[in-house]
Amino acid sequence: MVYYGRIVRRGCHSIRRLIVQAAWTLVRSKHGGKIKEFYQRLYLKKGAKKSIIAASRKMIEVLYAMIRTGEIFNPMTDDILNRKLIYYGLM
Repeated sequence: MVYYGRIVRRGCHSIRRLIVQAAWTLVRSKHGGKIKEFYQRLYLKKGAKKSIIAASRKMIEVLYAMIRTGEIFNPMTDDILNRKLIYYGLM
């Protein structure tokens, strides 16, 4: 799901800036993973700046889920992801 609302101006400005910089680094790296794919898909429709903000939000969602569950980030390969989607009846 992609959220098309306004940028929320609450919170710490320096942390927001750091998260956006981390997203730029991730999408420019060779091993960007799903966030990089997400950015590239949005880039064609929305442009660079809006896409990087959406990728930053996606990173925050992943970080929040990691904090909430207490798990370490483990990127799944496509075959594992497809197997889980089939198992849960989502594909």
